[in-house]
Amino acid sequence: MVMMHVLDTSAIILRKAIYDDMVTVPEVVNEIRDENSKLYFEIKNIRVEDAREEFISEVKKAAQKTGDIYKLSETDIRVLAKALEYNATVVSDDYAVQNVAKKLGLKLEKILQKGIEKEFKWIRVCKGCGRRTEKEVCEICGSETRLKKVVKG
Repeated sequence: MVMMHVLDTSAIILRKAIYDDMVTVPEVVNEIRDENSKLYFEIKNIRVEDAREEFISEVKKAAQKTGDIYKLSETDIRVLAKALEYNATVVSDDYAVQNVAKKLGLKLEKILQKGIEKEFKWIRVCKGCGRRTEKEVCEICGSETRLKKVVKG
């Protein structure tokens, strides 16, 4: 059985669409700007399908848990949703995409980067008092918060 691969934009731009069964979402196609990448996309026979709402919702829940919801674009979320729908392999170098894919139990293919080795979580920490919060401004001291990566395991 041939494993399906769901491609993000960089897989197409970097000419790494090398699999037998490939699919992506319309939002990825909209991000392809240069003529060479458009031509490459067309000759590679990559299917384009919309992500389904129930899978988008599941991806957003997972991204909330990891904190990657602050890092993922709408296109990233839809790529992950399509991969979740088919239990497919995600082809991406984006660390936030990889982290949420791991959280969802999806397989990953890297493009050029090394890829993540361990799952991580993003948390918001106040720049002033150091408290953890969900807000962009600390409700205790009023300072801005920043995202901090916490590696699991």
